[in-house]
Amino acid sequence: MQIKDKKCIKPLCLMPGDTLGIVAPAGPFDPKKFMKGKAVLESMGFRTFFDEGIFQQHGFFAGSDVQRADQVNRLFANPAVRAVVCVRGGYGSMRILPFLDYKTIQKNPKIFVGFSDISALLSVLFNRCGLITFHGPVVTTLANTAEQTIAAMHRAMTSNKKLEILP
Repeated sequence: MQIKDKKCIKPLCLMPGDTLGIVAPAGPFDPKKFMKGKAVLESMGFRTFFDEGIFQQHGFFAGSDVQRADQVNRLFANPAVRAVVCVRGGYGSMRILPFLDYKTIQKNPKIFVGFSDISALLSVLFNRCGLITFHGPVVTTLANTAEQTIAAMHRAMTSNKKLEILP
């Protein structure tokens, strides 16, 4: 698939038992909401993996800019991780862009999911790497997300079929 002479990289679909890496590219978050959202991902049939560093607090952020970017880089480099889901959106996401390892990300395409300020990452990963990304729920919103949305997220991550936009 080509968009304006850009080669698009579609990540592989997930299978039951695959590991989702969880990353905090923005600010700190509510640990209770995190655990509930993590349980939703696991109820979808996936394993979850995260570095304890996601719980750091550095001012308004979940660690320094370099630490948060390093979380993203390490999850893309980790062959056991098949997808990356953001804990939350928010201010700080754009600050990690200069520290991302775009060559590693492009060589290790994975599903990358988030919304809100994570949209900056979604856009840059497409523009710099050609990676097709997923605008979808973040971990801290999953526990209060409609079942229809969770089912749609699961379908998007596990199917090769074209996605339909339903009314």
